[in-house]
Amino acid sequence: MNSGGMRRPLLRMGWAASQTAEAGRIRFYALLAATAVAVLAAAGFLLAASSFDGRTERSSARWPQVSDSVDAKLLWKPTTATFAQRQYDVVYIEPLTADAPLPPGLSRWPERGEAVLSPALQRAGSGVREEYGPAVGSIAENGLESPSEFFAYVRPSVDRLDTKGMTKVSGFGVPWSPPLGEHLYNFGASEFRWAYLAMVGLPAGLFVVIAARVGAAGRDRRTAVLAALGASTGARAWFTVGEAFVPVACGALLGTLALAPVLVADTPLPVVEFVLYAPDARAALPELTGALLGVPLAVLALVVLLQPSYRPGRSTRPTAAKQRREWMLWLFPISLFGTVRGVDLAPYDLRLPVLAGGSVITIALLPRVIGAVVAATGPAMARVGAARGQVGMLIAGRRLAVGSRPVSRLVAAVVIAIGLAAQGQIAISLFTEMSDRVHAVERQLGTSVLSVSTRLSTTNADVEAFERALGPGTHAVAVAVSAEGGRWDLVADCRVWHELDTRCPGAKGIELRRTGHVGLAQAVELERSVGVSLYARTGDAAEITRETENASLMVLARDGRQLSMSRVHRAANAHLAMATNVKVFAMTGTLGGSGEGIAAQRWLELFSVTGVLVIVLVAGVGSVAQFIRAGRELGPVSVLSGNGRVFYTVSVWSLLVPAVFAVGMAVLVTWYVTTPLQADSGSRLSALSGVGAAGLLCAALIAWWGARTASSVGSVWRPRND
Repeated sequence: MNSGGMRRPLLRMGWAASQTAEAGRIRFYALLAATAVAVLAAAGFLLAASSFDGRTERSSARWPQVSDSVDAKLLWKPTTATFAQRQYDVVYIEPLTADAPLPPGLSRWPERGEAVLSPALQRAGSGVREEYGPAVGSIAENGLESPSEFFAYVRPSVDRLDTKGMTKVSGFGVPWSPPLGEHLYNFGASEFRWAYLAMVGLPAGLFVVIAARVGAAGRDRRTAVLAALGASTGARAWFTVGEAFVPVACGALLGTLALAPVLVADTPLPVVEFVLYAPDARAALPELTGALLGVPLAVLALVVLLQPSYRPGRSTRPTAAKQRREWMLWLFPISLFGTVRGVDLAPYDLRLPVLAGGSVITIALLPRVIGAVVAATGPAMARVGAARGQVGMLIAGRRLAVGSRPVSRLVAAVVIAIGLAAQGQIAISLFTEMSDRVHAVERQLGTSVLSVSTRLSTTNADVEAFERALGPGTHAVAVAVSAEGGRWDLVADCRVWHELDTRCPGAKGIELRRTGHVGLAQAVELERSVGVSLYARTGDAAEITRETENASLMVLARDGRQLSMSRVHRAANAHLAMATNVKVFAMTGTLGGSGEGIAAQRWLELFSVTGVLVIVLVAGVGSVAQFIRAGRELGPVSVLSGNGRVFYTVSVWSLLVPAVFAVGMAVLVTWYVTTPLQADSGSRLSALSGVGAAGLLCAALIAWWGARTASSVGSVWRPRND
C-alpha cells in the first residue's frame, strides 16, 4: 500500500479513526489548544521584535542633530524624573529661530513656562501634570516609543532658562539608537527574547509534544498494524495527518482570531504597564502571516515525526525498557554541569544566553532521566508487592517496568513547571532586592525628607522663594558629598538648625548622631546603615549648591510631616533651576536605582505566570489521557477482584511516588543550575521552597484525580472480544 492516489481516502480514514480512538476526544481538544498556544507564542515573539524595531525607529527620529552656533535653530537638554518608582525622560527645549523644527509629536511650540506631556503621563496623576508648569496638549504617538511611555517636553520660563547647560541643535533624527526613551528603563531586547523563549516558548513546545502523544499506545498499535499490512511510510504519514488536521486547523484559526485585535487597536498588556502599538503590530504582518501558516504545518510535521517508525521484517513485539537505547540520558549531566561551568567561562555579554539556553535544555532532559530512574525501580517494586501481597504495588511496579516514556510524559509538566517557576522567582528576586530596600526606606522615612538635585546656581533669594512656595515651617538644607563618598555635609544657618530641633553645629561641623527631628534622625540611621555618615555644619546653603560639585538640597518640614513630591518638584522648577530631580533623600545614596529592575521584575512575572498556566494545562491534558488508559487497563482487575480500592493504591505507587520524586529532583537541579545567578541564598531557598510545596500539592492532586478518573472509567468496563 502506498500513498500515491490514496491521499484523500487515507485522510478520511485517519479522521474517522481519531473519532473512535482511545482518548480521541481529549487528543482533539489537546491538539486544538496546543496549536493555538503555539501560534500565539510564535506571534508574541514576532510582535516583540517588531515593537523593539518600531520603538528604536521612533526614538531615533526624536534624537537631536547636534550643531554648531552657525546653523543652530533650537536648544535642547534631556533630564530624568521619577513618578511612582518609574523613571522617565523630560526634555527641555527652547527655539532660537522662527523656523526652528518641532520635535516629533508636537504640533506647536509651547509658550514659556509650559509643558507638553505624553498621554500616559497625563493620566498618571494630577500632581505630575503641574510639576513643569501648565500642561498644554499631548505628545502625538509618532513622537513616543509606545503609547504607554512617560515623556515630557518643557519650555522653561525666562527666569530659569539655562542656555549654557543646553545643547545647540539644528534638527532631529539620527540613524542609531539613542540613549533616551522608555527602552532605557525597560527590559532589553536580548534579555526579553531569552526570557520569553525560556518561560513561554518552552511550555508551548512541550504542550505540542504532549498533545501529539495523547493516546499514543492505541495509535502506535494501529500504526504497527498498518505497517504489517504493507502500508508505506508515506501512507502512514497521510493517515496520521488525517487524524490531526482538523484540530490543528481549528487551533490555528482560534489563534488567528485571538491575535486579530492587536492589529486593529493599541493593546495594553497586564502587569507590565506596557501598551503594544498597533502600527508596530501591523508592521509585523508578513512575519505573522508566515507564522500563522508555518506553525500549524510544523505541528502536523511533529505529529508525524513522533509516530514510531517500522522497518520491514522488524518485530512489533514490545521491548523492555533496558533493551532500548537510552543514549539521550547521557546528555543530561553534560548539560547540567556544562551550564554552570559555561556561565563562568563565557564572555560577560553571553552569560545570560548561556544560562538561559543551558537551563532550558537541562530542564527539558530531566523528565527523561526521572522516567528512567523510576522505570528501573519498577521490578523491585513489583517483587516487594508480590512478597507482601499488595496488589496495587505489584501492578504499579509492573506498569512502571514496561518503560520510562509514560512516566516521563506524566512528570514532564510538573518538572518543567517547577523549573520555570523557580527560575522565574529567583530571577525576579535579583530585581526586587533593590526595590524592597527602597520600599523599606519609603515605609520608614516616607516623604518627610526629600532631596532636590541638579546643577543648581541658586542665590539666597532663590532658596527663600523656594521655601515660601512650600509653605511655612519647611526648610532647605544643602548637602555636599565628599570625594570619598563616605561623608555627607548638611549645611544650613543656625536658625534652621534650631527650628529642626538640632543644636547649632558651628562652621567646622559635627557628626549627626542625635537630633530631635524625627525625619532627620531616621535619615541619619538609614545612611549610617549603608556606610555614609552625615555631618552638620553652619553655612550658606545657596553658596554650597553654587560652588560644590554634586551638591543638592535636603527638604524637610519643621514638624516632620510628609511632603508632597509633586509640590516640591513644581516649586524647585519654578524657583531653583530649569531642570531639577526630586527623590526620597535616602534614595540618593546607595539605595537608589533604575526603574529597569522594576520593569524587568514585572515582565518576568508576566512570563512566569503565562508559562506556568500553559504547563498546568499540559499537565491536565497529559494526566487525563494517562488516567483513562489506566482505568481501561485496570478495569478487569477491579471486576475480577471486586476491589475498587486497587485504583487508589495503584495511583499512589504509579502516580504519587514518581511525582514526588520528580518534584524533589526538579528542586535540586534548579538549585544547582541557578547557582551562577547573583541571588541571595535566602531568596533562592524561599523561592524553591514555595515552588516545591506547590509541586507536592500538584502531585497529590494528580494522584487523587488519576484514581478517580481511572475508577470511573474502570467501573463501566465490560468484557469485549478484543
